[in-house]
Amino acid sequence: MVTSVVIIVLSLAMFVYWFRYSCILILESNWNEELAVAIAKQNELSFGSVEESLAAAESAEDFDRVMASLERDLRVVRTLLSNCPTVQEAGYSLECRMLMADYHLQKAWFALARVVAPPKARHALREMASIVGYMAGECDAPLVSVQS
Repeated sequence: MVTSVVIIVLSLAMFVYWFRYSCILILESNWNEELAVAIAKQNELSFGSVEESLAAAESAEDFDRVMASLERDLRVVRTLLSNCPTVQEAGYSLECRMLMADYHLQKAWFALARVVAPPKARHALREMASIVGYMAGECDAPLVSVQS
């Protein structure tokens, strides 16, 4: 019984490590940053300016404003992706699905760390902004604007 519990705990820990490492590798890979920036400008998204917002953030309320803007950006990007012909035909890529799961994990981590550990909350918001940027660069269709 004890052996089974140890194996399950170690397997879970190895899975979490693999998942986080894979997400970091995906975000560090060569993704279409130029398209993401163009989509951000066209749709007035703020994920590209998160670094500046975080530099000025001093309180939990400031973090919450950055979080709210990332949530809005994600909604717009998901709407854009749902209208993208590539995504309509094949569905979301494995990378996008993994990053969406990571986004929700980072969102939960942010909720826990925003008051207690501001540096950890900043890191979570940075990673969430990178995920939104990656997803914005996924659509290879002509630039389309979404009104929110």
